[in-house]
Amino acid sequence: MENSIRKQYLLLEGLPVLVRSVRLFLNHPALVKLVVVVPPADLDEAGSLLQQYCSLDCLELVGGGLTRQDSVEKGLQTLPRDCEFICIHDAARPLATATLLERLLNAALEYGAAVPVVELSDTAKVVDEDEMVVSTSPRDYLRLVQTPQVFRAELVRQAYEEAAAHGTQATDDASLVELLGKPVKTVEGEAANLKITSPPDLVLASWYLKGASL
Repeated sequence: MENSIRKQYLLLEGLPVLVRSVRLFLNHPALVKLVVVVPPADLDEAGSLLQQYCSLDCLELVGGGLTRQDSVEKGLQTLPRDCEFICIHDAARPLATATLLERLLNAALEYGAAVPVVELSDTAKVVDEDEMVVSTSPRDYLRLVQTPQVFRAELVRQAYEEAAAHGTQATDDASLVELLGKPVKTVEGEAANLKITSPPDLVLASWYLKGASL
């Protein structure tokens, strides 16, 4: 982000990115508990930031691990065992809407696992370690995956337990569920549900927010 402040703590139209991501779940009537996983050194900073904008009654901060997968696993261990569904979200996606979350919850209720996806607008190439093209994948069957990803609690817990037992690493949670041989339902994602990774993303997110209020 070319900034000394972590992207999750940067202001986006007057609110920190993290706060916008957290509010998506705090505002849901079925919420049992919200776990925010941050780097261990950020626990105090993140807690001070959140309490300025959010009620912490249903929220717990947890120190994360070395990888995203390690951090999610720590979050899962903190959740109550009797929760029915678990939603896993990237804090750097502050514009996911309540409508999208509801569609995902409904799909997970029916299929056990649901992820938001968007279609590719460009051709996708498979390349080797020398950046030479190996093949061209049919775009009709490729999708870009977003978060939140929603799962029946016992299913995602099993997926993470199996991954830990076999040393499996994945870049998203649905991949671990797929390795169990379980179905994952796709739900149409949102163009505005972008992931803040570079300065232009913050500008685009701001534009989306301003456009929504016009």
